[in-house]
Amino acid sequence: MASSLPTRCQRMSTLLQEVRLALRSMVREKAFTAVVVATLALAIGATTAVFSVVYQVLWRPLPYPEASQLVRLFQTTTPGAGAGPLRDRTRVSLPVWTAWREGARSLSQVEAFRGESTTLREAHSDERLKVARASAGLLPMLGVQPIRGRLWGAELEVPGRDREVVLSHSLWQRLYGGDSGVVGRSLLLDDQVHTIVGVLPGGFQFEPEIELWKPLAAGSNAELGTTLRVVGRLRPEFTTDQARAELAQLAVNAERVPGEELTGVSLEPLHQLWVEQTSSQLEILTAVAALLLLLGCANLTNLLLARGSSRMHEMAVRIALGASRARLVRLLLIENLVRALLGGAVGVLIALWGRGLMSTLIPPQFVTGPGVEPFILVIASVLSVATAVLVGLLPALHATRGDGQAVLAPVARGARGASMGVARSVLVVVQLALAMVPLVGTGLMLRTVWKLQHVPLGFEPHGVTVGEVFFPQEEYASEAAASAVAQELVARIEALPGVSAVGLTGALPFSGEVWRQTTGFRVVGDTASTETTAQAGYVSATEGYFKALGIPLKEGRYPSALDTAHSPPVVVVSEAFVRRHLPGRSALGTRIQLSVSWGPQQPREIVGVVGDVPMERLTAAPLGDVYVPLSQDMPGTLRLAVKSQLPAGQLAPLLHQQLRAADTQLRMVKVRPIEEIVEDSYARMRVVSGLLGAFAVLALVLAAVGLYGILAFWVAQQTRELGIRLALGATPSGLLRMVVRQGLRLTSLGLLAGLASAALLARALSAMLYGISTYDPLIFVGAPAVLMLTALVASWLPATSATRVAPNEALKKEP
Repeated sequence: MASSLPTRCQRMSTLLQEVRLALRSMVREKAFTAVVVATLALAIGATTAVFSVVYQVLWRPLPYPEASQLVRLFQTTTPGAGAGPLRDRTRVSLPVWTAWREGARSLSQVEAFRGESTTLREAHSDERLKVARASAGLLPMLGVQPIRGRLWGAELEVPGRDREVVLSHSLWQRLYGGDSGVVGRSLLLDDQVHTIVGVLPGGFQFEPEIELWKPLAAGSNAELGTTLRVVGRLRPEFTTDQARAELAQLAVNAERVPGEELTGVSLEPLHQLWVEQTSSQLEILTAVAALLLLLGCANLTNLLLARGSSRMHEMAVRIALGASRARLVRLLLIENLVRALLGGAVGVLIALWGRGLMSTLIPPQFVTGPGVEPFILVIASVLSVATAVLVGLLPALHATRGDGQAVLAPVARGARGASMGVARSVLVVVQLALAMVPLVGTGLMLRTVWKLQHVPLGFEPHGVTVGEVFFPQEEYASEAAASAVAQELVARIEALPGVSAVGLTGALPFSGEVWRQTTGFRVVGDTASTETTAQAGYVSATEGYFKALGIPLKEGRYPSALDTAHSPPVVVVSEAFVRRHLPGRSALGTRIQLSVSWGPQQPREIVGVVGDVPMERLTAAPLGDVYVPLSQDMPGTLRLAVKSQLPAGQLAPLLHQQLRAADTQLRMVKVRPIEEIVEDSYARMRVVSGLLGAFAVLALVLAAVGLYGILAFWVAQQTRELGIRLALGATPSGLLRMVVRQGLRLTSLGLLAGLASAALLARALSAMLYGISTYDPLIFVGAPAVLMLTALVASWLPATSATRVAPNEALKKEP
């Protein structure tokens, strides 16, 4: 034991001495060290940023007990009939949920909730909050226990008794500053007194932006319609197929609500549902980031091989003086490890910046806030050490292959250097092939964004300000009374200077909410039509809405002020509706029977046809919309659209002033230019394009550095030969062409291999492309041209140095 202690100290002293030698070597070779550190930092930083987001979204389990058993349940409609992100899946009606909760054996729990908005009335101002009305078992099923107070019981799931609320942690902090005595206080929500009974923990989030939770008071079937979001816990002994079959049978036997269409049941793991809109994009970015890491490793290997070849003479001298090969290899690996750790540290900073850039791709349920998470540090450290060992081992072994005889036999060194030149050439070809992949992906995404920006919107967004207006139904004796206030509000705003048009609607373009309002319908008198064969988007709107947004009238007329609750029911339809459901016939005068969830409707006559407007996103085929006059269907929440010469910031105070003048009970939020909504619709596509673009630039730089490095090293190794050629009459231009031709030969091989890999990426991106083919000729010709031009520049620089070789100096070089 005593003898082992000095041995350990000696080993530690030797290790420290080798670290100091490595640091001195790095200081002497500042430029080389900087290139290695920068290459590692960019490759590791980009990979870690992507991997950290992918881990949060795709791989990390949801923070709920036995989260793999949690499933979302939907009713399904006619294939292709649904709208919005859920497409053919719809929310659940009260009778169906009740049947599942009482009769399902495959699920241990079946809980439901629905999202709403509520007005918090305070002494000095009102605030609109997002509230979730949930069944008593939902939060306990998610493993949530309040940090203050308690949750509510099932006895409060009755209209009139649902006056207890639980605050989210953020609302508790914002309204009460984290006051521990908040339980028992009263809140005035929509003019009804509620009692605070609990506060949820800070880390809990189930649905984005929900700030209040309260009991789900199940009203009438017609009132709720198909609006419930249902979450269940699958029993371990049942499969999803068995559960789906059981739930479908229970749903068929349940009572139907007005306008409900049921063709089946969808059961999906909760985690899968949350990530389905994001997973493909993140998987593509992960693959490209991994390619970038491989490219960086290939570049480093080339750099270290070149550096090792230049140090072979030094290593041979050390071996001749008695140094062991193992110690020299260890010394070179320590140098690489120190460089790698520096590169990893810088890479963590790049990863943090990149993680923030990718935040728009992360579903809100997965956001954990800024900061360096422990697993990011672990990933960066592992990548740094692994890169140092794996990438540095081959060059270290190559550099120490010399022996004492090699000092006196430089020709042998040249032979070994030539053999390693083949390996470096192969690595350059691999680099160029890897660089082609993100370059093609970037081109395809940028072409898609360009195409989207030139797709007709169907309306004119410039100069249009929008906002959400809330009409509390309990304040008005009837729908007609609310409609009268709405008309007064429109008249007041129209009188403002600079305002040319004002309208109210139930849903705005790109709002992402029209999928919540769909309707089944049948054409009156059409024997081939049934109540469940067709679906359309359902929007309430005034005439001013179409004029404010500049939605063109194709036939007939817009809804007008004469279309009141007492006049014959009418409807305006979109061109897509006519194409899909009334082909080859005149739409005007046709009567359709709508089947809405809130009650039966009389047949409506089509009085107008308007242009198509993308209610969901530009890339989605229009479902076909029906526009009902606002005075014949007055929702509680409306969107105000104002065409004005004033910018939104100056117009907003005037709108609030007219709102209060029309009725002090009205509230308006989210006042902004509609152009912001349009820009938001491009946001995710632009993020993907930007990230691929950043990867493409890095890949080009790394590939260019690799090509430049091998050609520069080749020129340095061939100095004597180039001098002899010049002495024998070769021209500088001939030498330049020879070196450039060598670089372009390697580039051509890389292009051939890269195009095959890029084709695989193009196929993966096909679902995100719009207006272009998967193998767009412009991109598959342009991307190789860009890479070839980059390679030409990278080859030109060492080629010009070859032309400046002085024959008399070159002949003095040792052979």
